[in-house]
Amino acid sequence: MRTSLPTTRRVRAGAAAAGLSLTLVLAACGGASDETEGDDAAAPANDGETFTLIAGHQLAADTPFDEGLDEFARLVEEKTEGQVTVEVHPNAELGTETDMFQAMQNGTMDVAIVAPGSIAEFVPQVSILSMPFLVTSREQRDEIIEGPIAEELAATIEETSGIVPMSYFGGGVRQMFFTEPAESLDDIQGRLFRVQPSEVLTNAFGAVGLEPTVVAYNELYNALQTGVVEGAENESVYIDSQKFYEPAPNILLTNHEVTIRPLIIGSQTLERLPEDLREAVLEAGEEAGAFERELEAQVDDEKLAALGEMEGVTITEVDTAGVEEQVRPVWEQYAAEWGAEDMLEQILELRQ
Repeated sequence: MRTSLPTTRRVRAGAAAAGLSLTLVLAACGGASDETEGDDAAAPANDGETFTLIAGHQLAADTPFDEGLDEFARLVEEKTEGQVTVEVHPNAELGTETDMFQAMQNGTMDVAIVAPGSIAEFVPQVSILSMPFLVTSREQRDEIIEGPIAEELAATIEETSGIVPMSYFGGGVRQMFFTEPAESLDDIQGRLFRVQPSEVLTNAFGAVGLEPTVVAYNELYNALQTGVVEGAENESVYIDSQKFYEPAPNILLTNHEVTIRPLIIGSQTLERLPEDLREAVLEAGEEAGAFERELEAQVDDEKLAALGEMEGVTITEVDTAGVEEQVRPVWEQYAAEWGAEDMLEQILELRQ
């Protein structure tokens, strides 16, 4: 892990941060113009002006996401010789992922890490990256983010929303965990299962026999403890850090999603930067993505091993061979709605 940035650029402002952040951005970036420059707008000349970029994510400090944004900040400062600095806000200090995405569209925030589902409100086909049981290995993930699938999605995101993907974080493998013992997918039929507020996830997990129930992430521990839900899914690092293993110590290795999380920047932010600084920031984003993916894979594997050593925690490998037949109709339904049938077939071919 890299050394964290100096605290002057790592803002841990607590509850007031969300309200203050927009003021910070407006002061740092000269305010959001009422007129948006076109895509072909000439970059301003580099006259030595300094810039501060505001970056945020919804996870806790010192997680791989946070380390990855710290690395981005370090690289930006290094590559621009201090002309551009980055303030990192963890823990949803700047709002939800949807809030941050919209703030970037408005030019009142600069950089964020967001889940595909949070972009899907604006670009629905991006949800294909997080469909359960579709992207199930890091090798398949790498083929996606390094090839034409990611290029096509990035172009669509930029054209539709004015947001530019710089690279991709992620690499943790999502597993299921339950309050009661389970040794196979047959054992979890009908169990109340926490999902994010997503029609795609509801239908996909419902297709394998679970009873999807929407619960806010910050309420999940209590929901497991009180029986509102009997199971949920996440990466090992967050099963550990949020202590979900306490009320739900029965972990099934379903490997149903290798996470892909875009690191995005607003086009208005890029347009404000001189060309040399713009290129440096984008280059830093690409390098930070590679750094974070390697780190997250390492941490995820370590945390899974550590969970297996904990007293009372049971980790069980399960056979998922028949799952594709159950969930494929869900994949195909939404791919057709999004006009992404070819993209779905490309992703499936990469599983071979």
